[in-house]
Amino acid sequence: MEELASNREDPRSPAAIFPTHFHSLDGLRGVAALSVVFSHWQHFFFHGTELTHFAPEQQPLYSLFSFLYSDGWRAVDLFFCLSGFIFYWLYSEKISRREASPRDFFVLRFSRLYPLHFVTLLFVAAGQLLMMWSQGAYFVYPCNDLLHFGLQTVFASDWGFTRGNSFNGPIWSVSVEILLYLVFLFTSLFNIRRLWQLALLSFCGSLLIQFGNQDVGRGAISFFIGGIVYGIFVYLSRLNPSRASRRCLGVFAMLMWIFIPLNSQHNLLYRIYRTRLWSERMNWRGKDVAGHFLLLLPSFSFEFFLFPLTILALALWEAKCDGLSKRWAFLGQISYSSYLLQFPLQMVIAGIAITAAVPKTFFNTGFSLFIFFGILIPLSWCSYQMFERPVQTWIRGWAIRRGLVVQAAPVS
Repeated sequence: MEELASNREDPRSPAAIFPTHFHSLDGLRGVAALSVVFSHWQHFFFHGTELTHFAPEQQPLYSLFSFLYSDGWRAVDLFFCLSGFIFYWLYSEKISRREASPRDFFVLRFSRLYPLHFVTLLFVAAGQLLMMWSQGAYFVYPCNDLLHFGLQTVFASDWGFTRGNSFNGPIWSVSVEILLYLVFLFTSLFNIRRLWQLALLSFCGSLLIQFGNQDVGRGAISFFIGGIVYGIFVYLSRLNPSRASRRCLGVFAMLMWIFIPLNSQHNLLYRIYRTRLWSERMNWRGKDVAGHFLLLLPSFSFEFFLFPLTILALALWEAKCDGLSKRWAFLGQISYSSYLLQFPLQMVIAGIAITAAVPKTFFNTGFSLFIFFGILIPLSWCSYQMFERPVQTWIRGWAIRRGLVVQAAPVS
């Protein structure tokens, strides 16, 4: 998480009364990135671009991580929500007051996102060609041609121009964020930042899901909900909530992290409702409206309730306990690299397994999961420390020397 301007804040600014860094949100972002790996574990059971002989319940340590295997993909929506909170915290007011230009914003985001994206894109492109040459088929993602390479080069892999998944597939969420950045810049420049305005933008995301690009709509919903959470955070912080109230909110969020995943997997509320005592009383004009709502509840309880609640609880706690979660911040530093490196690493391990004639059943063992994370986390740390940070420093220094930006943010 970067600071765009200097550390001297206008005392009228909300940022003046908040911590300079939300370490707990960094940690949450890192946990979300690693959670996505579980939902992609099925890649090891692909034969070329087809998923074959895959038994979800046989994945490693399934009884312990079943929720992550089935719903780990929801962590991407948590990414979007976190991005909305962070961007409205760090950038929106500075952009609206013209203390930061769109060019400043572009340099900061380009230097953070593009270098690792381009390197992993080249690596996966070479790996896919090798897979095609040696196995006669690509690995998992089928559309690895010049068109899709060009689209990925400019972060346009999920803008509606593609014919399917390609190259380093998880980059789709970053592609969506690029579009959201443009909307964010426009709305911030024209000071469109009130809660009802952000709610309207989030609602537009739901319309996109119905009538346009589902992924972009999904990102818009969560990103602008994140902006709403920031507005609520500002309001509550100025009320100076007591330690007890912040603790109660934190405990409630933890309880919801138990209940909502269980309800998502087992439809607990709907089962309770369908008992004779409730279902006969709740019918309205012969229509089971409550039942339909409870069936749909798991599909939106994460994005609209659990993720915003978690971000709000952590932010309110850290606003009064600055530095409390620094020990977990490194997870945030490796979140981008672990997210982008997971598929290249899967490709390498799958290639080795094919060459060594390792049976697919090996990837049902806990040992395989331990090996994968044992490589991914140190590799991501090395990527951040030895490649991402130095390249960011060089790009931002070059931009300052060329006069493209007045002051770049500290590397993060």
